[in-house]
Amino acid sequence: MGIVKKQVYKNTIVSYAGMMIAYINTVLLFPFFTNSAQYGFYNLIISVSVLYSLVASMGVPGILLRYFPFYRTEDRKHNGFLHWTALIAVFGFIAVSALYIILKPVILSAYTNTSPLFVQYYYYLIPMSFFIIAFNYLEMTGRIVYLTIYSNFLQTILLRLLTTVFLIMIAFKWINFNDFVFLYIGSNGLISLLLLISIIATGKFSYRLNDYRFKTIEKRAMINFGLFTVVSSAIYVLLQKVDTLMLSSMAGDAIQGAYSWYFNIAIVISVPAQALNRTTYTIVADAWKTKDMPSIAAVYSKTSIIQMIIGSLLFIGIIINRENLYAIARNKEFTDPKYFSLFVVIGFGFLVDITGGLNAYIITASHKYRLFTILIIAAIIFCIGLNYLLIPKYQGLGSAIAYLLTISGLNFATWFYIKYRFKMQPFTVKHIWVVFISAVSFLIGYYFWRMPNVFADIVVRSTITTTVYGLLTYYFNISKDVNDKVDTYLNKVLKLIK
Repeated sequence: MGIVKKQVYKNTIVSYAGMMIAYINTVLLFPFFTNSAQYGFYNLIISVSVLYSLVASMGVPGILLRYFPFYRTEDRKHNGFLHWTALIAVFGFIAVSALYIILKPVILSAYTNTSPLFVQYYYYLIPMSFFIIAFNYLEMTGRIVYLTIYSNFLQTILLRLLTTVFLIMIAFKWINFNDFVFLYIGSNGLISLLLLISIIATGKFSYRLNDYRFKTIEKRAMINFGLFTVVSSAIYVLLQKVDTLMLSSMAGDAIQGAYSWYFNIAIVISVPAQALNRTTYTIVADAWKTKDMPSIAAVYSKTSIIQMIIGSLLFIGIIINRENLYAIARNKEFTDPKYFSLFVVIGFGFLVDITGGLNAYIITASHKYRLFTILIIAAIIFCIGLNYLLIPKYQGLGSAIAYLLTISGLNFATWFYIKYRFKMQPFTVKHIWVVFISAVSFLIGYYFWRMPNVFADIVVRSTITTTVYGLLTYYFNISKDVNDKVDTYLNKVLKLIK
């Protein structure tokens, strides 16, 4: 767990810095300088390009993570494994791009009346998707040798900072929204280029080849794994994005924009999971290689409780600051109080997902990875059906309910299988204590006296809530890792004082 702790804490700092920038963009800038339809389109192109790139990648990131330990060599050539996987990704991009062009009339038929911007920028998604494929490939290349910090910085800080700059440029009327779209796509290309340069600079990989036919590589097994991975991964992401796609098609970009605004605010709850997963995924993959089940069980348990602790605090922190959030945004297209139920329902969905910990990945990294593909297909069919039934009547709230029910069912199914098949599960009585601590902290923060200044109220209300939450978490020793880290910092402070 030493590697996990070091990189997780660094990744957490980067992730939270990126979260702050994202919140500035989401809460302060997008509502002021774009309307809900433009913001809805911005989220739509991200959703479509992410799905596009996942299918086009042919499951290569998953192949890298699962099979690299078997092809690692001291000469840094790694049996040509990286070259072969790169060729597969390029082939997949060309094939899917051809289909994307051929199927243009079919795809646009769902958005012609509700999302004119998507029609206008249809072909822009091809380079956008290529840049995402390149970044994901390079990010996983770094991750398999435990180099996760820089890619996290590029994606969560630099890309968001560039978005901030572009929004400010819109405010000064130096560019318009059309220019913003073009610059945002270019920024994805820039971070891919910077990541490529950093990977080359590490010296951990050789770009020379001895075997151009890749004879030592078990191509059939990897392609089969990649196809299963791409199906399960694409459907899993579709599970996250289907609300955006269906709301834009059935209700329009404006309604989808308001929904996405709350969804992007709720995403903060998943930040601790994103930071942990960048390193723990690799740990689990290596543990499966040696059948080290105790290590997998330990990581599974520790990540679940840590993610629940941090995620629950973030969830109640946003709820107690609801009025402050509205006061800052001041855009009725986004801040109508009737929409806040969207955040509550979506937030619960994120909490369920991160508290499940690594249950999905434990299955996909094992020899039972095909099972997750079956589960995820059933989940997306269920989710699409719920959205189709609920959106006409409840619009955004219907999508939120569909997401919560689907993600809860999927997490229960994967948890049950791991408990039954591998005899491990992450939950203890401490998870119940987190619920109790969250309730107490929420009541104190929610009913605390409201200060006349918005920013002062945010600082004071959040500080009091966090202090109560932190003290109770520490006192009841909810997570030994968290307590050990706190003790380390306290000892350092005491030494400085002495």
